[in-house]
Amino acid sequence: MRNKHVLVIDDNVTNLKFAEKTLKPYYKVSLLISGAQTLKFLSKNKPDLILLDINMPDMDGYETLIKIREIPELDNIPVIFLTALSDSESEVRGIELGAVDFIIKPFVPQIMLSRVKMHLEFSEYKNELENKVYEKTEMIEHLQDVMMLSLAELVECRDENTGGHVKRTAEYVKILTEEIVEAGLYSDILTPGYIRDIVRSAPLHDIGKIGINDATLLKAGSLDDEEFEYMKNHAELGGQTLQKMINETNGESFLYVAKDMAHYHHEKWDGSGYPCGLKGEEIPISARIMAIADVYDALTTKRPYKEPLEHEVALKIITNGKGKIFDPNIIDVFEQIHYKFQLVNL
Repeated sequence: MRNKHVLVIDDNVTNLKFAEKTLKPYYKVSLLISGAQTLKFLSKNKPDLILLDINMPDMDGYETLIKIREIPELDNIPVIFLTALSDSESEVRGIELGAVDFIIKPFVPQIMLSRVKMHLEFSEYKNELENKVYEKTEMIEHLQDVMMLSLAELVECRDENTGGHVKRTAEYVKILTEEIVEAGLYSDILTPGYIRDIVRSAPLHDIGKIGINDATLLKAGSLDDEEFEYMKNHAELGGQTLQKMINETNGESFLYVAKDMAHYHHEKWDGSGYPCGLKGEEIPISARIMAIADVYDALTTKRPYKEPLEHEVALKIITNGKGKIFDPNIIDVFEQIHYKFQLVNL
């Protein structure tokens, strides 16, 4: 703990010298006399613990702590108030603002050392625990991503004619979603967490095809009307499959987004799509984004019933669907950044 840095703020120089004499044999100690000095110091330094006097002129300890807590990278630094007050009202206010403890003046050296040592140790333990939780969460999410992609590729491997479709569409979704956010559209929905879920869930959009028989799925040619009606069941099957996963888990957010994408990515803006005939913004935005990615990939890749189309031809077909098949706002974004889709080569 000797390398730990303790910052002491008090407008009384005698108190500062006392704190320095008590703490310096064990810690690196910095001394300041005002809240304004403190904020300037903290813009370039990050101590491990702060001892902060409540009663200071101009900016008292409460106001100083409020300003410290407004700086995200300093939010986890423990702050102990130094005070000659021992009333419960002062303590409650300090705790509500985020102080972890109080040291009453006049200082008792052993009490000061004990409180400082305890909160430094607790802070270090808390940080280590948070790091372990973060690492574990990252590992779990990585395993989830691998499992989702493996499951999607398992479905895809039944149909050798769509190889790479899962990875390409996921990349198109990522590009388009980021550009929609950059354009300032749907900011009330496209939160960072929701965007992450869209990108993670994209590979599962065709999971329902696992329930389609080989005769239809692997047919070397165009589907007739009856076969096409049967193939359309994959959207419903995908939604049902992911709903079962949701029911058997704690309802991870990405599973809800995955369900929306699988179930509704063939819905159309004018309500003529399937399986539910949703219209306009009734269609989840994740599915509206996937619809463009899915159609673009289908148009620009070789299928048993057609040769791949050139990018410019696919672009014209998709933009002609503005307001009919696709969300017109998203198409406006797509028209500006369509060239980025050409750069995807998976």
